[in-house]
Amino acid sequence: MRFVVIALCLSLAIAAGAMAPRAACWRAGGVTYLAALDRGHMHLARVEGKMPREIAVLPGAGLMTLVVGAWRGQPVLLAARGRVLLRFAPATRHWMPLGTAPAPIREILPLPQAARGALLLTGTPGDPVPADGAVYSAGWRRRFTCVRLTAVKAIFRPWQLCWTRTRDEQRIAAACYKSTYFVPVKHNCMFVFSWQRRAAKARWLGSRLSRPYIDATHADLRADGNWRMVAVEVTRDGGHALGVYHPIGFGYEGEWRQADPLSGLQHVAAYSNIVLCFGEDAGGRWARQLLPDGEQYRLQTLPEAPPSPEGVARVDATHLAGWWKAAWHMIPVNKS
Repeated sequence: MRFVVIALCLSLAIAAGAMAPRAACWRAGGVTYLAALDRGHMHLARVEGKMPREIAVLPGAGLMTLVVGAWRGQPVLLAARGRVLLRFAPATRHWMPLGTAPAPIREILPLPQAARGALLLTGTPGDPVPADGAVYSAGWRRRFTCVRLTAVKAIFRPWQLCWTRTRDEQRIAAACYKSTYFVPVKHNCMFVFSWQRRAAKARWLGSRLSRPYIDATHADLRADGNWRMVAVEVTRDGGHALGVYHPIGFGYEGEWRQADPLSGLQHVAAYSNIVLCFGEDAGGRWARQLLPDGEQYRLQTLPEAPPSPEGVARVDATHLAGWWKAAWHMIPVNKS
């Protein structure tokens, strides 16, 4: 099934708002570590065998997001508290300030290939789609720098960031909320920018997807170097269903989509090349993995559903982990 991404009607998409990661996993000294934020604390664990073993519970009040970046050539845990970007010092188990952004940091997107830097999405806390959203490139090679990405304009109202790429180009995907030429009312848009030498350039400013969407992510689903975009879309009857798109030149073409709504579907998230969708229906909370199946895709139900997409981190190709209900959980997934 192929369908080009065009806007056919003036329907208004629902604004979902970004969900910043609150769990992270990294390796140091041959050991796999996990960290997760919960109720003002950070839980720190070491993976032993097939299960995490908690090694510390540390203060985490005010921390808004948790990701793994690079510091002096080694993995480092990054977090944000208000406008301050922080790094975790394992030796002292304290948070050290790296620098201050011009506005509250909502999301941290570490630069690819272990570079010393990150993209920072800023904006008013608590607003799902901030009117003052902006994207900055932060670096800390010799001193902290923070420069606005002018390609992501203020009128775009960015509310979520993802890395994506083709076989030839690294890209930034920015979920935005604005009116466009083909859809002259404010709606969710997926804008794509090329990323070269710490600079962004507009690559694809799509009106919307083939259907209005409320959430989307990007991943190398087929391990072919062309990252797919996966979206939770609104069907004609107001339900929610998945759509998968692959890059073609500057834009995207539809590759697969569910014709019928998926009961209770709310979110989609990527953990490296592992893509999960999340929802809740009369049977309770559920999580399903999206897997290639020939030229199509299928959904595999996970044995356990995390309470939220942002509370899970990828441990390896076959396991995710997170902290909820006062315990660490390890969830097996299919190898994509």
